Amino acid sequence: MTARTGTRPPIHGTDGTMVNKVVLIGNLGRDPELFQTQGGRAVARLSLATNEVWTKDGERQRRTEWHRVVVWGPRAERIAAQLRKETLVYVEGRLRTRTATNGETRQQTRTEIHAQRLMSLGSRTRREAAYGASETNEVRNGDEVRF
Repeated sequence: MTARTGTRPPIHGTDGTMVNKVVLIGNLGRDPELFQTQGGRAVARLSLATNEVWTKDGERQRRTEWHRVVVWGPRAERIAAQLRKETLVYVEGRLRTRTATNGETRQQTRTEIHAQRLMSLGSRTRREAAYGASETNEVRNGDEVRF
């Protein structure tokens, strides 16, 4: 509540902006795909898996969600060169939904995360080795992929 009016402040900015932010930590399901748009701009497409684990009736349950992550420009080229399947990554970005028509004039709607920040947290093999190593800080500290 504001002291002057006794009402709550608006939950969005005065210009009407809202929040569209996604934060994910997950494993790459395959190597990044790098391609060029018709205009020549580099685009990397990543397939990211996040897992949810819980116990139901005494049994461990697991569900994997797959996310499409898109990176544009020179960042896309660096990411495609540096990241590989099973790399654990931190992604910050925005949701974007687009509709496209395939060859049969059937519309498809896809929701993607357009990455604004992406940081490698290391590969599964490196993470597993780190837990048995004496110098774990060197392996556990992630290197940010520069944008």
